[in-house]
This record gives sequence, structure tokens and C-alpha cells, in this order.
Amino acid sequence: MPAEIRHIVFCTAEMAAAVREYRRHVGRPLPAGALRRLELYAGTGGVRVSLEIAPDNGVSYESWEIGSAEMTDALIFYCGAHNIPMPAAGVKSLQRFGENLLLIVTVNLKGAGWPLSAGLAMHRPKIAVEAVQAAD
Repeated sequence: MPAEIRHIVFCTAEMAAAVREYRRHVGRPLPAGALRRLELYAGTGGVRVSLEIAPDNGVSYESWEIGSAEMTDALIFYCGAHNIPMPAAGVKSLQRFGENLLLIVTVNLKGAGWPLSAGLAMHRPKIAVEAVQAAD
């Protein structure tokens, strides 16, 4: 069976919306207010997210730390709520991509752990090699 690798890229606004929607869904809502800052950094077990929210009631801002497992759950919930297709049975992981966050979903993937781009660069179908040689 073919393997599948899907990368879903989330910007800051989408990450914040995902956390807000997920937290509301599980009964632990974030305070209403403006997002002042969202920062991604490496943590134990993967990517961690730090949020600063300026509450609408004028109280000083509050900071929230979101671990990799909760952030993954929030992004999966966000995808379902916004009709973003994703294989249910796939293995999900997070990776920072500049100021964005990648949700990586793999299905039936077994191998030596090569990065996708390295693996694709190493394999060139015979027709593609012949086309390059003919052009030279």
C-alpha cells in the first residue's frame, strides 16, 4: 500500500484560533481578549507554544503555555471543525517552520527516516533522467 505524508501549515492566527476553539470545546477556555504574542520554541517532547493574551476586562496580560500534545490535539480539532482533510489513522507530529507550525501526518510510512526532500532528490524516474540527458 502506498505511503502518504501530508504537511498542513498553520500561521499564528490559525494556531491561536485552534487553541481557543479546542480549549472551549474541552471546557478549559482561554480568557476573551486580544492575542499579544504567540511564540514557538522547542520543549521536551516537541514544539511548545507560549501565548500572551490581553483580557478584555483591562487586567494585565496573561501567559499560557501549551505543550506539544495539547497543541497537536488543538490542530486536529481545528482541521475537523474547518473541513481540512486529514487521515484519521495517520501518525501526527509537529514541526516548527519559521514562524509557522507544521502538522505532519504520515500513513504507512516505514523507512530509514530520510527527510522527504532528500528522499525525493535521490530518486529520479528513468524517464526524467533521460529527459534531462536529452536536453543537454
